Amino acid sequence: MTDCIPQLLFSFYHHQPIRADFSGGQITSDAGLLPLRAFDQRHHLTRELAAQLNDPRQDDRVRHDSLALLRQRIYQIVAGYEDANDADRLRHDPLLQIVADQKLGDALGSQPTLSRWENAPSARELVHLNDLLREQFIRLCGDQVRKRGEILLDLDSTDDLTHGQQQLSFFNGAYDQHMYHPMLIFERHTGCLLAARLRPGNASSHARIVPLLLRLVPRLQSAFPGVKIQLRGDAGFALPLLYEFCEFFGIQYAFGIPANCVFQQRAEPRQKQLKRRYRHTQLPQRSFSSFRHRARSWPRQRRICYKAEHTAVGTNLCASCLPTAPVVPRRSSLSTTIAASVRTASRSSRTVSAPTA
Repeated sequence: MTDCIPQLLFSFYHHQPIRADFSGGQITSDAGLLPLRAFDQRHHLTRELAAQLNDPRQDDRVRHDSLALLRQRIYQIVAGYEDANDADRLRHDPLLQIVADQKLGDALGSQPTLSRWENAPSARELVHLNDLLREQFIRLCGDQVRKRGEILLDLDSTDDLTHGQQQLSFFNGAYDQHMYHPMLIFERHTGCLLAARLRPGNASSHARIVPLLLRLVPRLQSAFPGVKIQLRGDAGFALPLLYEFCEFFGIQYAFGIPANCVFQQRAEPRQKQLKRRYRHTQLPQRSFSSFRHRARSWPRQRRICYKAEHTAVGTNLCASCLPTAPVVPRRSSLSTTIAASVRTASRSSRTVSAPTA
């Protein structure tokens, strides 16, 4: 039988003694979860989320309630273990048991338990969870928002790679993979997540964005009267209904827009000028400009801002839409138009821009 040495002393370092101790017991590399759990405890974040979920299980057979499972899943993801399969190993981790408010030594939920629990909420409960994210932002960040006088909403769709035969996992040609295509809305200045929607992998970037904003924007305007709300997104959100929505609610907006032959023609003089400058200086040239444009389906002109570049590779044109003046809310028959378009999930042309003065 090998004798265990509890300590080792090293004398080669003359500045101070060095000791190796093997009696440290269980250690963890995820101690950063502790301050997050303290913040959660202070503001009751996970407790409020769990209160929105109905638990249909029989009480006498429940070993892990919804709050414990929610905390286990959230903190597991925060620590970098997003796969539910990791729970089979991490359910015995003492730190996760601590942040999940589980008694040390009592195992947390297993992967099958987490999977059943994640698929149990109804659509109505998911909507209420989204609403709670918004309300928590208003409660926790309200003073910052009023002091800054601005809310900047970032629209973003992202790829969530899938494996096997997961429900609603489809191939997306833009990402060249099977995936989910969730929609996220962040507030830029605070970094807060205000809304999220899990969508099938073949959903377009802007799919169902207007219904998501309809539950968010009016509530923010009610909570923060006089605070300017801005909306921005890339060219994937080039949806006429979206900037009609922004103009209806008086929101300033900036969206990317795919370059087309009309834009190329309007920007051609500037591109030729940059080409001449490049020939003279042999240095990359860049210029910004704008013009007013009205597509056939637009009820009014909007401002198109573009960036023209010329380098050794050639000429490049990137167009986007930037608001040039505050948008005045138009409370008219547009409400009927937006409501009808939401119901029919209208798919319009991919042209978008910003209002002009």
